[in-house]
Amino acid sequence: MAIIRVQKGTKDILPPEMPVWHFMEEKAAEVFTKYGAKEIRTPIFEATELFARGVGDTTDIVNKEMYTFEKSERSLTLRPENTAGVVRSFIENGMHRLSAPVKLWYKGPMFRYERPQAGRQRQFHQVGVEVFGIKHPTADAEVILMAVNYLKALGLNDLSVELNSLGCPECRETFKTKLKEVIKPYLSQLCPDCQARYEKNPLRLLDCKVEECKEIYAKPEIQEVIQSDFICDECAEHFTSLKEYLDALNINYSINKLLVRGLDYYNRTVFEIKSNNLGSQNAVCGGGRYDSLVRNLGGEDTPA
Repeated sequence: MAIIRVQKGTKDILPPEMPVWHFMEEKAAEVFTKYGAKEIRTPIFEATELFARGVGDTTDIVNKEMYTFEKSERSLTLRPENTAGVVRSFIENGMHRLSAPVKLWYKGPMFRYERPQAGRQRQFHQVGVEVFGIKHPTADAEVILMAVNYLKALGLNDLSVELNSLGCPECRETFKTKLKEVIKPYLSQLCPDCQARYEKNPLRLLDCKVEECKEIYAKPEIQEVIQSDFICDECAEHFTSLKEYLDALNINYSINKLLVRGLDYYNRTVFEIKSNNLGSQNAVCGGGRYDSLVRNLGGEDTPA
């Protein structure tokens, strides 16, 4: 009789490995609690609509990577990320009535159907922090500081922080229009995903990993648009203040205009933290501001 083996893209966590897992989880609780974050645990499956509305129906996650199934004529999805689930819980449980900021942290498995490779599994484990109620860039700086200190507590001392500002929906529209204009002559040469993104969400073009597309986006006339300071005065002031706070906290960072992250809910600040000894799959943390997500999922207007 054939042996039934673990499914591709998943792995058993065996007893000899457990001390490392316990160490990482205990450090998360220790560091995040120091910043006033309280632990939350949400279900590993949610209504599919939560991710379609929250993460965005033009993202690779929603279009290609979700584990979705029907049960009793309802569409359910194993969570591909946990921000949307935490926001759903924040709304449903009336946490907007609590004193701001509301800081929540979590740990647990996430699920994405993608090609298993170094650093990527179909069931992967994640810790995260969500902060609600503060519009000021002090919240952005604190979240980045929290992440850096957690990673350092794990022994990672080779970290680099990359930053970008995506602006607000208003100033982003001007950028999208200019980006589409300059890319249009090369549209037929782009991969099928980028051709779809061109119409639906041109900002996601910058997140493409296909080498031929990256070569096109590296052309001088396209780079001129990408590197332009398109954000409005209010968004620029927010970004300048964030950089000043990070300077004061002695957090080294670089600006990466190609950094957009793979989720539609971000606005203004996005960031990624990389560990420089991990090769090509070196991103160990990412996040950003999502001021419209609580409202888009049915809650009150809440910066986050």
